[in-house]
Amino acid sequence: MLIAIRVVVITTLVLAALIIQFTANFVLPIGYLYLTAGVTYAMTLLYIGVSRLFSSRKIQLSLQIAGDLLIETLLIYFTGGLDSPFSFLYLVSIITASMLLYRRGGLVTASGCVILYGGLANLILYQFLPLPSGSSLFPTPTEWTSLRLYLNMATNFAGFYATALLTSFISEKLRKTAAELSANRRNLERLEVLTQNIIESIPSGVITMSQEGLISFANPAAGEILGVASSSLTGRHVSDAAFFTSNEWSALKLRASLLNNEVFRAEKKDVIRHGEERTFGYAVTPLRGGDGHSYGLTLIFQDLTEIKKLEGQLRLRDRMAAVGELSAGIAHEIRNPLAAISGSAQVLRNSERLTPQETRLMSIILKESERLNKSIAEFLRFVKPQEKRSSPFDIAASLSETLDLLANSSELRPEHRIARRIEPSSFILEGDSDQIRQVLWNIARNAFQAMPDGGTLSVTTTHSNDFYTIAFIDEGRGMSDAEQRIVFQPFRTRFPSGTGLGMAISYRIVQEHGGRIGIESKEGVGTTMTLFLPLTETSSGSLPQQALVENAS
Repeated sequence: MLIAIRVVVITTLVLAALIIQFTANFVLPIGYLYLTAGVTYAMTLLYIGVSRLFSSRKIQLSLQIAGDLLIETLLIYFTGGLDSPFSFLYLVSIITASMLLYRRGGLVTASGCVILYGGLANLILYQFLPLPSGSSLFPTPTEWTSLRLYLNMATNFAGFYATALLTSFISEKLRKTAAELSANRRNLERLEVLTQNIIESIPSGVITMSQEGLISFANPAAGEILGVASSSLTGRHVSDAAFFTSNEWSALKLRASLLNNEVFRAEKKDVIRHGEERTFGYAVTPLRGGDGHSYGLTLIFQDLTEIKKLEGQLRLRDRMAAVGELSAGIAHEIRNPLAAISGSAQVLRNSERLTPQETRLMSIILKESERLNKSIAEFLRFVKPQEKRSSPFDIAASLSETLDLLANSSELRPEHRIARRIEPSSFILEGDSDQIRQVLWNIARNAFQAMPDGGTLSVTTTHSNDFYTIAFIDEGRGMSDAEQRIVFQPFRTRFPSGTGLGMAISYRIVQEHGGRIGIESKEGVGTTMTLFLPLTETSSGSLPQQALVENAS
């Protein structure tokens, strides 16, 4: 900047001198100006070379200011020495040094001016350095005495140092102010970035608007919840955002104004998004500036649809728990008279006075009583399961024993076969061995019931770092997608002799052990039911909620 300004100034002076020279009728004694311009251009080339060699700003400024002082001293010498009108140029260099190099640079430059001006004055006064012929702008140079010389030097020197001190004082203040402004600007930028990140990161929608309802800002979550781009909301009325109607907004604005500084909270259950009715919870607060005046309103909202569904499920679960407790009590009460009925029917059936028709009816009563008693027993196990007693047990041995018992049971027909591949033959898990045996029995028994015409049940085991896996693969009739979704729901069964509680109980037991059950099935081909048991026992409450059925088909 200094190089450019210097070149522009000296070039302007030379051009002005040339214009005057050509338009005047006499020759101006300004040869010194051309010499000064030549020296300035030469020094400019030197400054450019120095800037390529030194990257330090202080060194470049110091060299340029020193060169300016030499050029100014040369100009003063050629324009009359002590009578030169260009001595004020020293002040320009001092001001420049004070502004750019601050107090130390200003005082050093002022000292350089004192040395150069005082030395030149003394050399000229005592005729050690004669003035060039015809160099003065005045026809007769002023006669200088020692007293006048020293008085002139004193006033000039005082002016030099006063200028340096005053200018450096201002520049130091400006530097401190600039540093404070820069620090405040950085803090403000960081605060703005932090605030922006917070607003853009929160999952709730945030909309700011004027008192008339014109939206001035909407965060990304607002656009995502409303199903539009957040940028498209800016400048629109809040009633255009499919949130409030015009009448609702007028009523809300009135209520918000009546609340003054309080927050107005409410829920809106009829918001349509993508053709689906959603439930929104929102809060409206005044948007106030630092002076306390209200400049608009802030609308903060969330989509509560899923939360409301979960709340409904929790309420339903609580009601079902209460119904379960009541059902358990009723079931216990039913079993007592049912036992009496069954016993009485057993005695009557053995009576010799009964006709064959009556004997057959008594057999039906006993059969249905046993079936009802079995259903009640399984229902009680579902609504009020036994307490889990965890201990280390051999899952591979338990699986082998369960398959052996099933192979020798009366439920298997000659057309049924069991193919097993249990590797390793012994594997220790933590859990309730009796409950796990019940799960294995239920799954294997269901597989054979799904093969009424016979078939092979293949049982394989694997294990990873997290789970011990048991796969039951049958060749039965398979299940549809609808059947797979309800397979673990109570009282849903595909078999005539089933109660629909066996798989529901099995699912609950596996879930309480921290595992899961997966199903792959295709109608007419068969079903693969996979049991995942954790190697380290975890409570079901620590697991993420999963669907009742993991359908991988």
